[in-house]
Amino acid sequence: MNIKWIFKKMLLPIIFAIVAFFLVSHDQFLYEAPVGKITVAKMISSHEVSDDFQNKDRQVTQELSIKVLNAKGAEPGNLNLKNTTTLSQTTGQIYRVGQQVILKKISGNYQIVTLKRDALIVGLLVLFIGFVISFERFRASIFLFLSLVLNLLYFVIVIALNVEFNPPVILLFGILSVIFAASSLLFVLGPTKQMLYTFITTVLTTALTFSIVLFVLKMTGNSGIHFEYLDYVTQNPSEFFFVGTMISVLGAIMDGTGDIVAGLFGMARQNKLNKINMVRKDYIKSGISIGQELIGTLTNVLFMIFMAETLPMTLLLLRNGNSWSYIATVGLNLGLLQTIISAIGIVLAVPITAVFTSFALTRNHQGKESSL
Repeated sequence: MNIKWIFKKMLLPIIFAIVAFFLVSHDQFLYEAPVGKITVAKMISSHEVSDDFQNKDRQVTQELSIKVLNAKGAEPGNLNLKNTTTLSQTTGQIYRVGQQVILKKISGNYQIVTLKRDALIVGLLVLFIGFVISFERFRASIFLFLSLVLNLLYFVIVIALNVEFNPPVILLFGILSVIFAASSLLFVLGPTKQMLYTFITTVLTTALTFSIVLFVLKMTGNSGIHFEYLDYVTQNPSEFFFVGTMISVLGAIMDGTGDIVAGLFGMARQNKLNKINMVRKDYIKSGISIGQELIGTLTNVLFMIFMAETLPMTLLLLRNGNSWSYIATVGLNLGLLQTIISAIGIVLAVPITAVFTSFALTRNHQGKESSL
């Protein structure tokens, strides 16, 4: 590892990200709404407040001087506004000097709508793209980004079809999940046997996982599951829960099956080079061994994602005097169920992928031997 390597792989993406951040932070002329930069942020008052549950906070009032960066016509070039919020920032935002904000004129007065965050987002996006290109082959990086764009396009098309024609939701998004898996694997792995086996085992495991889950829920009458607490759903909430779960489970399973198939294919290549003949049973044991290493890691990742998503709501419900039983019903119920379904899929992926891939590899090997 030398200076040239460090510059090319690490420093160059960071430089591009900084340049992108700088350029986008000066794109105010592209905005129709007024964009301002905070030049002075002075705290003029601060006092303690509490609610009915004796939760204490501190309310502050700021006096802001804002320079409008894209003033047009009769719009003022400088504004003086007051901002009242709390230190916890649960009801607003504390502003700092140098931040850019988007403004809106309401009833003759200018108000802050939100922070201008496009420079940060674009900078991080350029940094991500730069690191991927640095540590991945250029061709593979292009195919990866293309697959992400296409998956986003598929998702938008399916959402539009659902809104316009209101087809069966489970069927529509089930087809989308298959397209997601096929498109992602095809662009990342290419049209190879490894891609085909990964795709087949991913679809089989996802179908089996949901068959088991739907059977159990049917037999128990959805006992203890409160689909009605799903937010902002105007159609059958249970269907949309399973739609979201289907896509998340697909990703978790594809991660596991991809690693197992890749491991077995690598083992087969090494065996061929070293002229070692492994029987089907040995491949199955090796695949299960690889899967066992993945189960704990992937399950913990899923659980940490679940905790991160539910932490804000859990704290909010606790601070408002709700019991743990109520929080488990309202805030944790569906997220925990989704995590459990994903964990079931990860566990099932191990034997299914190991057995299927082992049969395919040994059959191909035997076929080649018989043809010689």
